[in-house]
Amino acid sequence: EGYVSDDVVNMLLSSGHRLDLGGQSMHITVLFSDIRNFTTISEKLSAPETVEFLNAYFERVINVIRAEGGRIDKFIGDAVMAEFGVPYPFADHPARALRAAAGMRKVAEAFKGWMRNRFPDKDLPEFAVGIGIHTGNAVVGNLGSAKRMEFTAIGDTVNVASRLEGETKTLSCVIVASAETVRAAGDMVITGRHDTLKVKGRAELVEVYEILDIKA
Repeated sequence: EGYVSDDVVNMLLSSGHRLDLGGQSMHITVLFSDIRNFTTISEKLSAPETVEFLNAYFERVINVIRAEGGRIDKFIGDAVMAEFGVPYPFADHPARALRAAAGMRKVAEAFKGWMRNRFPDKDLPEFAVGIGIHTGNAVVGNLGSAKRMEFTAIGDTVNVASRLEGETKTLSCVIVASAETVRAAGDMVITGRHDTLKVKGRAELVEVYEILDIKA
């Protein structure tokens, strides 16, 4: 369902696990990422050039997320939304999401060179991304109308992950994850800044960590 790897499809088929497309509550990890200064970049490039660089970047990101068993939920302009733990309920979905985020950071670092080589005379801001991750329960199912249905996740967990991606700018971090994700992943995570944030649309404060690296 959506952008998932063949491995995940095969695991679903062999396990006999069936998704309730009508909706179910699942414990998952949600990842949001977007491109820094995208408006500025797109204003300096033609429409075909913008599509070209986005597709080149997204192709690399999809590979990283799929390698960790994640599912690409959607692309929202320059942003990516992905879930781990659905459609296959991996027990270690928080760790998978954090490894994917670390891989995405490496992709973005390498992509700086791609952008410089492809558009040397455009005076573009340096390519960079922000990534937010949160773990919790979400409602997963088919949403939409009879003419257009979309299999997606909704709820507080999704909203918090999206808000944490936005907070990467404020905190000057590339990857920000909630304490729920970090603690569930265990001692594989090397963290930096530790903070407690008030995020829009949520009364309860969110404890967050900057993710510096993932141990091998």
